[in-house]
Amino acid sequence: MREVLPLIAAFATALLLGWVMRRAGIIDRPNQRSNHERPTPRGGGLGILAGFFIALALMPEQPPASGAMLAGLALCGGIAGLTGLLDDLFTLPETLKFIILTAISLALAGIAGPVLHLATSLPWGIGLAGTALWVFTCSNAVNFMDGSDGLIAACLIPACLVLGTAGGGDVAMASLALAAALAGFAVWNAPLLRARGTLFAGDAGALGASVLFAGLALRWAATGTDGTVWLAALLILPLLGDVLLTMAARARAGRRLFAPHRAHAYQLLIRMGWSHRRVAVVWAGLSLACGALVLVGAAGPEGLKFAVFAIGVVGFTLFHRMVRKRAGAAGEDIRQ
Repeated sequence: MREVLPLIAAFATALLLGWVMRRAGIIDRPNQRSNHERPTPRGGGLGILAGFFIALALMPEQPPASGAMLAGLALCGGIAGLTGLLDDLFTLPETLKFIILTAISLALAGIAGPVLHLATSLPWGIGLAGTALWVFTCSNAVNFMDGSDGLIAACLIPACLVLGTAGGGDVAMASLALAAALAGFAVWNAPLLRARGTLFAGDAGALGASVLFAGLALRWAATGTDGTVWLAALLILPLLGDVLLTMAARARAGRRLFAPHRAHAYQLLIRMGWSHRRVAVVWAGLSLACGALVLVGAAGPEGLKFAVFAIGVVGFTLFHRMVRKRAGAAGEDIRQ
């Protein structure tokens, strides 16, 4: 029961705060890039963070090193969530957000442990910089992809469940707690009983939850067997891959990489008439497939870990190209 109670608390807290935030008056108003047409409450990500924090407080006592790592992870996630909330409310300068997220990424890389082996041993400074880049990229990728109902939950819940299964140690319970908190938020955000969700995570949730997930995946990669880093990246491939492949396509077309656009694969599908529910189901399926590859790779040597990562990358790349080809044939601007 002691193991289940934190998960119940995480789910219930996120569910309750989601109900509160639907009435708090923080509204996301649609613009030309939006995938929604009606003003919709946002800030539901606060429930994700609060649920995770309460679950940590209720977990059985951890060894000092594990407890310190989880506390540092929670602090980084909390600062990222607060930054996102302030941006939701006041629209922070992009330079300030960049500086804060860079500092969070470097801090989390040091707390969870920099990855110092990637096919070969890496100098500590290079490992730290590369690991921080992983956190920074994950947080921005999730934030970019927070545009369709249920999409983040559809990807991060399976990823956290697999991480909770394969991670072990201090990673396992914390990953399951994050999955439970995301599930509580998904009751309001995912198009389950309705055609559309009724609450957005906002930058508070997208940044906060992504930093927490990135830190847990990083901890697994840093403390696991050689090659675990490939599996950590594979867990979030359906989100990360869409962002990176879309950026590559826009770069080849000479478009500004960081200019606002609606060219992600999930956005193209919605523009072609797909429902938010259908998009979420497809991305959940992709995440489950990646999770299955992770579980296969986790039981094998470094070569197998890289092999399943490569299989996932090739498979998602083919899916991404298929979506873009169909969108282009339908007359959609696939780069803007």
